[in-house]
Amino acid sequence: MKTNEKKNTSAKKKLIPAVAMLTTSAVMLSTATYAWFTLSKTAEVTGLNLAATAGGSLEISLGQVDNGVLSSSDLTPTADNISWVSTVDIGQYYEKVGKLKPASKVDGNSLFYAEDSGIYAGGRAVMADTKVKAATDEATLTARTTTANTALATDEASGADGYYVDVPMWIRSTKQTKQDVQCRVTIKNKDSENNTENDLQKAVRVAVLPLKTATEANDSTTVTNTLSVTKASAVAGYADTKYTLLGDKASVFGLNWDNYTDNKGIKTTEGANYGAKLDTITFTKGTAQKAVPTSRDSLDNLTTVFELAGAGNNEYSVEGFVVRVWIEGESKFCNDATANQDWTIQLDFQAKDNAGN
Repeated sequence: MKTNEKKNTSAKKKLIPAVAMLTTSAVMLSTATYAWFTLSKTAEVTGLNLAATAGGSLEISLGQVDNGVLSSSDLTPTADNISWVSTVDIGQYYEKVGKLKPASKVDGNSLFYAEDSGIYAGGRAVMADTKVKAATDEATLTARTTTANTALATDEASGADGYYVDVPMWIRSTKQTKQDVQCRVTIKNKDSENNTENDLQKAVRVAVLPLKTATEANDSTTVTNTLSVTKASAVAGYADTKYTLLGDKASVFGLNWDNYTDNKGIKTTEGANYGAKLDTITFTKGTAQKAVPTSRDSLDNLTTVFELAGAGNNEYSVEGFVVRVWIEGESKFCNDATANQDWTIQLDFQAKDNAGN
């Protein structure tokens, strides 16, 4: 987004024993009016399909499952819980998800948005004195209350609207040496017949947020449940974040990084004067791919997202993390012309021996 004072410038490597895959798809529908979309356009994540697969030494989970349903998406699965699998489908545990509204961030964690009244030029410009606010509303994922696995809801009652979708996840391994968990993200237009250059998919951002909770070992005989995902009351700076991150920066993936103001997003302070609220992006940029590879011989464009500690004897090493998806309002590809488009996301996780071992 630019101000009104400036121009728009701006394996058969066997998948080794340590690969996990996450797939999501989102459908964009016309609904309400939100900033950076000014023609009554809002992105609605309706057909959210999330599959995760892991092989060999890695297992993956979406949270504790009791009686076939999620006990709580924020509750770490116990060592013997049935949720630890090699393949998981989000539709098995979630049935509803809210609509996405554009937001912006520079650190990968805190989000902000510009008030609607200051947006003009089809979502491509913002008045310099427009007020910036913290985007604390999350697009809600609603857990299933039964084991029925029907399609996700696609109507107005599909969950609370928000500026991002968070999916808590956990990865574990029995390997007794440290591993670097790497990630590759693929984002593509769901409609392969209409793969234009001005796709909203280029404004989609996917962050992997590791949590600052000490990696716990789950003894095979003594089931523990200590690595929980805890949420604070609001998204602010790193001193008071929604999640306590591991390290000071998140890894964020995108197809394109062309913003209305080069390498700038809305920084972590709110108030009047949008023009003064732009700041340099500080998160690690991961290059997303446009299409799912036809060959699985290698996983390229990998970014290390966190370290998985070595496990003890008869134990698991566990890491909790959050996959966050949002639409970057400062991207040149976030505007009225692209608002009603579909896109899919796939994430591949791979564990690599840590060089420090």
